[in-house]
Amino acid sequence: MSKTAAMTLRLTPELKSKLADLAAKTDRTPSAVAQRVLSDYVDHQLWIIEEIEKSREDFRQGRTATHEDVMRQAQEIIERHKSKAA
Repeated sequence: MSKTAAMTLRLTPELKSKLADLAAKTDRTPSAVAQRVLSDYVDHQLWIIEEIEKSREDFRQGRTATHEDVMRQAQEIIERHKSKAA
């Protein structure tokens, strides 16, 4: 098992109850459930920030498209799928 560090976290009574309920239903401790949820959340938020930074770099490098170009491409995709479904 990897090393862990203690942390105090304040929860509303409702959230604490939900966490305990989920832990009981999944045969895990509330701490294990909270660690998994927090880990997933942090990973997702970091991914979002990385994607935003990639987009900003694209913008800085001039790799952009006009609204009109994007809408035209979207409409072409929609029409292609409509014709396949027909």
